[in-house]
Amino acid sequence: MNKNKDILVFVGTYSEDILFGNGEVLHGKGEGIYIFRLNPQTGKLTLLNKGFGKPNPSYLTIDPTKKYLYCVNEMKEFKGLESGSVSAFSLDPEKGNLTLLNRRPTNGTDPCHLIVNNAYTHLLVANYASGSFSVFPINSDGSLAPASCFIEHKGNSIDEIRQTGPHAHKIELDKSNRRAFVTDLGCDKVFIYKTDFENGKLTPSDPAYLEIKAGEGPRHSIFHPSGKYFYVLNELGSSIYSYLYNEDKGTLELLQIISTLPDDYTGQSISAAIKFLPNSNYLYTSNRGHNSVSVFKIDGNTGKLTLMSTHPTGGSMPRDFDFDPEGNYLLATNQDSDSIVVFKVNRETGALSEVFRVNDISNPICIRVYSMD
Repeated sequence: MNKNKDILVFVGTYSEDILFGNGEVLHGKGEGIYIFRLNPQTGKLTLLNKGFGKPNPSYLTIDPTKKYLYCVNEMKEFKGLESGSVSAFSLDPEKGNLTLLNRRPTNGTDPCHLIVNNAYTHLLVANYASGSFSVFPINSDGSLAPASCFIEHKGNSIDEIRQTGPHAHKIELDKSNRRAFVTDLGCDKVFIYKTDFENGKLTPSDPAYLEIKAGEGPRHSIFHPSGKYFYVLNELGSSIYSYLYNEDKGTLELLQIISTLPDDYTGQSISAAIKFLPNSNYLYTSNRGHNSVSVFKIDGNTGKLTLMSTHPTGGSMPRDFDFDPEGNYLLATNQDSDSIVVFKVNRETGALSEVFRVNDISNPICIRVYSMD
């Protein structure tokens, strides 16, 4: 391990009240985006700065050049429009500082996730409440041009509270960035689009969507680093659907359905985040209600998963988690207990052991860890 490696941690929060899809209101008290430094020897977090990106900078990402940070502003109104917004910042890693470049309406309400394409040319943003997404060209200075593409889903499913309409939750790009996969919790579908980043447009692929069992509520998805396997995490069903991906045809073959919860658990729980441990054969998910992280071993020959263990996150409602670049630590955000907990990862077994925590951060939502070297 490089002892001089500068690892920064960015945390998005709710700074204002927000109405969730289940009808509950969270009284946001967070102070915007927080920036910490992670000690790679101890796992200790040191606060560098905070207060950026308000209101409600819940989910964020950094472009691959590590010069710019983008966050959604999870709102239902922006400058008189029925829309949330997305903000672009230049990043000064030495000072732990962000400078606002510009902000654009996302053309839909409660934007909840965003991703930069491999070529660093476009930002894609999912709007949860209105079930839509927008594509924004990225200017040479990192700022955002007006949206070049906007698509709104139609449909619903069987849950009378959470699935009365479409709810686009995340956009995932395949390894070559030829197709975009949009998980829609409200429709129980993963919509598939062909990408045209020359013109900033997305068009329906063939097939145009992947059908998920009614009531499962697909939330997030992720491609295996090889690009060969695709995993869909279902929020309402607390399950993972595993697929074999044919990149040439854009088709997915179902391999397995597996629960994220222990067999003996009978309480209420909903899934949140899904990520790979870097340079390993382990996949992790977070469970809100069970308040845990589940560890799955991946069969490299088949892509199938085996649940190895579950570990309490040391708090309530683990909304997100992330790993340091070398996979030595897992950092979990506990939304309702206002904490970030750092765990040491046993890379042989995937198991976790707590080494540090932050107990004074209100409503931590999204967490992203980056080596800035």
